[in-house]
Amino acid sequence: MKKKINSLDTSLFSTGEKSKIEKDGSIKLPLEKEQEVLIITTEDGYRLVPLQPDIKRVYIEVTTKCNFDCITCIRSSWHDSELHMEWSTFVNILKSLKELPKLESVHFGGFGEPMMHPRIFDMLREVKALGVKVEMITNGSYLAKENIKQLIDLELDVLFTSLDSPEEEEYNSIRQGADFQSVSGNIAQLQAMKRKLKSRNPELGIEFVAMKKNYNSLPKLIRMAYELGASQIIVSNLIPYHESMKDEIVYDMDDTGRMFGNDSLLTTIKAQMSNMKLRTERSCKFVKDNTLSINYLGEVSPCYALMHSYHCYIYGRKKEIFPCYVGNVNNTSLQNIWMDSGYVNFRRAVNENHFPSCTDCRALEGCTYTDTNEMDCWGNSPSCGECLWARRIIACP
Repeated sequence: MKKKINSLDTSLFSTGEKSKIEKDGSIKLPLEKEQEVLIITTEDGYRLVPLQPDIKRVYIEVTTKCNFDCITCIRSSWHDSELHMEWSTFVNILKSLKELPKLESVHFGGFGEPMMHPRIFDMLREVKALGVKVEMITNGSYLAKENIKQLIDLELDVLFTSLDSPEEEEYNSIRQGADFQSVSGNIAQLQAMKRKLKSRNPELGIEFVAMKKNYNSLPKLIRMAYELGASQIIVSNLIPYHESMKDEIVYDMDDTGRMFGNDSLLTTIKAQMSNMKLRTERSCKFVKDNTLSINYLGEVSPCYALMHSYHCYIYGRKKEIFPCYVGNVNNTSLQNIWMDSGYVNFRRAVNENHFPSCTDCRALEGCTYTDTNEMDCWGNSPSCGECLWARRIIACP
């Protein structure tokens, strides 16, 4: 028998308190103490967005230099210089980090090899002293014994290593300038020294970038990672930054079935798999996790994808990407940058998906808005309409 609701229990929907906007434009907030808010005009009236220094995660790019020359890397198409972050810039970052009451973790990465920075261990040590979780990603080539010992001694929480194949020939063809035996041996050496010193940290994470030439090797890579004692495996997809790689994408497959036959369960349970097909759902991990990114010059961006100027290929279409900077740590604090009204409103719009879905738009063919990320047909600048991170096709630690 169907039940009928005869009256509405409004207590179930009571989520706020009433107030009013005075004639002078002021508003009395029903809060225990003063709180700055951003007043946004909406179709239905007004919305109040609290201005809070609630940054939880910060990505720091300490260098744009790298000892590898991978065709899969953004550095094959960008227009930026290859430089180390100045120590004075890092000092300004550190000062800002100390002012963030909600900060939980700091990740050292970006689009260079962080272990090439001459003061990387000083940087890790200084941030670790703040009492937050500290992570780093590396290509694995600098994991010599003395460096491993320093990482263990300073109690780095997580070390991610890029490992795009368990096969020597395949790995070396993807990562030009790399040597599979050396990198895999370094990772094994890290784990062996941790056991010897009875240390759990740094936990080992493996990041795998999926493409046609290595995708079938993923189950073997997962087994190799767990034999090495990895605590997590992140499977991302390739963003082609070079024209020669645009046909290497695998995120147009039917991922509703069993992708690896008998090994499908292994990949599902053991790896954090990205989507292998465009889905309707969009969700920006950077915005939802209260995250921002800082590049080697101290420029602050909302996410990884907006840190540099470069071009890439979205389903075979060339797209120019312009960076988006919301401030610079050498001029103002992260707290002030984060609470800037324009940046707050940008995060709100992204969180609520107030931008078009360009990649699967029926008007895509012939649309010039998708040539760059400068602006979309809804008037947003920058445009997030073709962001593959939001589609969970691209992932980063």
